[in-house]
Amino acid sequence: MNPLLEREVFLFDLDNTLYHPDAGILDQVGARMKHYVADKLALSPEQATELCFGYYHRYGGTLRGLQQHHPEVDIDDFSVYAHDVDTSKLTRQEELAELLLALPQKCYIFTNAARPYAERLLNKMGLSHCFDGMFSVEETDFKMKPDPFAYERICEKYGFRGEQAVMFDDQPANLDTARNMGIRTVLVNRPDIREHSACYATSSLPHFIRKLNQYRQQ
Repeated sequence: MNPLLEREVFLFDLDNTLYHPDAGILDQVGARMKHYVADKLALSPEQATELCFGYYHRYGGTLRGLQQHHPEVDIDDFSVYAHDVDTSKLTRQEELAELLLALPQKCYIFTNAARPYAERLLNKMGLSHCFDGMFSVEETDFKMKPDPFAYERICEKYGFRGEQAVMFDDQPANLDTARNMGIRTVLVNRPDIREHSACYATSSLPHFIRKLNQYRQQ
């Protein structure tokens, strides 16, 4: 049996994992974050870009950095503005939906995104009914992946241990934390990365899930 199928829980990142990066969603989010930061903190575009990237690398997300260092910024207002994106290039994932529903594992969304945005994207892709729950950034008080705190919280909420789970994500840093907690890992949609510590890598999540279902039926 494939080692992943021995696990009882599958955790799925949302952005650039459940859909292909070509949809351009995160490019829009990033641009809107920088615009908001430049406006609210009276920064040049270059300064805003540097600040956003710095917080992303330090905390896993600009939002957490703003929460920590800029109490004058309304975090909810920032999140709503940043995630008000055009989803016209985001298509329905009917094949993926069918494949996810065929899995016997409990499947959860584990995202650094805000819940309203995550729900909007899942609805657009036709995937809302494919998951047993969603763990969004609000449930960590914005202490997001790759901070171990977020992983401890999702384990506590859904009642599983790291040794029972598999995680699918497009960010190696998120998967590194997962692996340190005993979670098996799959790097998704990152053909640009040749060296990583993930257990598996795939450029097509539907293809990968299809193979798992086929292994299970053998």
